Amino acid sequence: MAAGAPRPQPELCARRATEGESAKGKFELQDVSGAYFFFDTAQNNRPAIDYSLNSLRLGVMLYDPTGPGLLAGNFELMGEIFGGGIFDGPGNVLAGSTLIFRYNFVQPQARFIPYLQIGAGGVYTDIGEGESRGLISLPVEFNLQAISGLRYMLNDRWSVVVEAAYRHVSNAEIKKPNFGLDNIGGNVGFGFSF
Repeated sequence: MAAGAPRPQPELCARRATEGESAKGKFELQDVSGAYFFFDTAQNNRPAIDYSLNSLRLGVMLYDPTGPGLLAGNFELMGEIFGGGIFDGPGNVLAGSTLIFRYNFVQPQARFIPYLQIGAGGVYTDIGEGESRGLISLPVEFNLQAISGLRYMLNDRWSVVVEAAYRHVSNAEIKKPNFGLDNIGGNVGFGFSF
């Protein structure tokens, strides 16, 4: 760099390096699958309910990556539909949809893109109130999630996705009892940017 030449701004570096998959208006399609395991937050000796889910998500980048240093990145708005089976405990199925807000940590020319996301939506389940001893009281309840993930970019469009996740299902006190499900788990899958 010539003496006296201006240094590039960090946000400009991030923007130039991500005109592809993370630029404003770009879309991302993800297909991830995982397993979730019940943990009893109240020590109330209710049945464990463990399940597996497949999630299909479509997201759009809300703006070009900006910001300083390791916090450089952008927000992404996603919609998710999911469904799966219960492999331990009462009931057979969970299915629903979620609105997700994700922050992507984007560095210039990085192949690894970590992210944090939160989401809320609805879920249908055939878990009964009696057999779950009050964990679930209604067939349609709310679903909340918090996820930490990592995308490994295979090329400009395709990525491998790995996530650690927390999911909560309850009816927000619409009907009692409302103990709810608290599950931790993770997902793996693929993403496609376009």
